[in-house]
Amino acid sequence: MKILIVRFSSLGDVILTTGVIKYLKTAFPELTIDVLTYTHFSGVFLKNPYINKVLQIDKKSGLRKYFNFIQKNINDYDHIFDLHAKLSSMILRIFTPARYHKYKKDSLKRRLFVKYGKFAGSLQEHVVHRYFKPFQKIFDMNTPIVEELRPVIYPNNLYGNLSDTLTVHPFASKKTKEWPYFTEFIDELVKRGEKVNIIGSSYFEYNHENVNNFTGKTDLEEMFDIIKQSRCLVTTDSGPMHVGIAARTPVVAIFGPTTKEFGFYPVFNNSSVLEIDGLYCRPCHVHGSDNCPEKHFRCMKEISVDMVLEKFDLYKD
Repeated sequence: MKILIVRFSSLGDVILTTGVIKYLKTAFPELTIDVLTYTHFSGVFLKNPYINKVLQIDKKSGLRKYFNFIQKNINDYDHIFDLHAKLSSMILRIFTPARYHKYKKDSLKRRLFVKYGKFAGSLQEHVVHRYFKPFQKIFDMNTPIVEELRPVIYPNNLYGNLSDTLTVHPFASKKTKEWPYFTEFIDELVKRGEKVNIIGSSYFEYNHENVNNFTGKTDLEEMFDIIKQSRCLVTTDSGPMHVGIAARTPVVAIFGPTTKEFGFYPVFNNSSVLEIDGLYCRPCHVHGSDNCPEKHFRCMKEISVDMVLEKFDLYKD
């Protein structure tokens, strides 16, 4: 049997498919598993022994190019599993002969939870279990524990001297998901004599002889390698958080406007979350926003440097 798994973006969501793929291929070794993703996320699947082929398409491709791509590349699958559930992926059910299956996104439930506090219980299911359900129906499998669906990556060992370092990722897709005290936190690490890596696609101003400031300088594969070698990763709710999980690096994640009801919590072994429980305005947005709607930003400002250091100390060694 030959199947195609589709997830175009974003980084964390793409990474979270890999544990499901590993579990499925391990249970059914005779399966041929291909994946379809955007070109700039294809590195997530490099060297993955559970995947036969990575199909890539540029995000900026127009409809005509996309349809030509479908006709040329997606015509001999028995099943297509759509783990994105957006228009460009749902089109596949029309233009290909394969049986089509879609994961339940629960977008409306999440928005109703933010606005009215509804569906809190059902939304706590982790995304890896949501991804797993379409396969469960077809392959008649029991539900595994979440650790069995832990994502995986295979770094290329591009750096050889970072095994004694700690890594910090201070960025996020939205400003309200960024903790405002990362500079002070790094100051404390430096005072302790720790060697620190700072990663991220934007630039973070920090200079010290014990700090490798990689911000704005690394590609996806280099970032994977830095995190994999690190003794611990301190991060926001972001793509690199999921990289840390997949790399089996201990993770301390700082959550502000987002909560576990969105299904992306780091619930795996050697990972933990720092957040302000019981804050009346959390969550304020499904994806976070650029400004605090309440103007106080308590969800992040009330998480102190000492609180992060205390959590970090559990994993640093």
